[in-house]
Amino acid sequence: MANWCSNSVVFLADEEKSQQIRGLFTEIQAKQTAGEEFHLPDFATGEDGFMLDITLDNRSILFETRWVPNLELLMEIADHYEAGFVSKFLEMANGIYGEARYQDRTLTMVSLDIEDFKAIRYDKQKQGYPCGEDVFEYEGDLLDYILEQKKLNNLGVEVIVRKTDYDAGR
Repeated sequence: MANWCSNSVVFLADEEKSQQIRGLFTEIQAKQTAGEEFHLPDFATGEDGFMLDITLDNRSILFETRWVPNLELLMEIADHYEAGFVSKFLEMANGIYGEARYQDRTLTMVSLDIEDFKAIRYDKQKQGYPCGEDVFEYEGDLLDYILEQKKLNNLGVEVIVRKTDYDAGR
């Protein structure tokens, strides 16, 4: 049985395209609920990236994926609608915690590594999670802080540029 990776994504697009994208996710969830099987957008080229329990709030789209985030599918959706996105994802059992930004066909991703997770300890005396001079009441707040520090200091940042059809010689 798969471990489930929790994802949230905000698409960076004008209002019309944002509504189209939100409609796509609503349609996928409706099809999955009705047919009890996974669905991908018609334009998806891969067979992976299934999303489960899709919910939409005022701005974000929340969903679960198997084991890892489905960034390839999110990039396909963004490319289809000429949009970008910011996605946050976590699957704590496998030490996955990160954020990806996709804009202008470039994916920039930062995530915590095993050393980051090893450094997290609850301190009973301080009643929280110490990090430097700060003490965080909640583990999630500390994880967010560490991730932000990595982004600010450009540590562990991975950049992937997707080729256009022209670049690929098509």
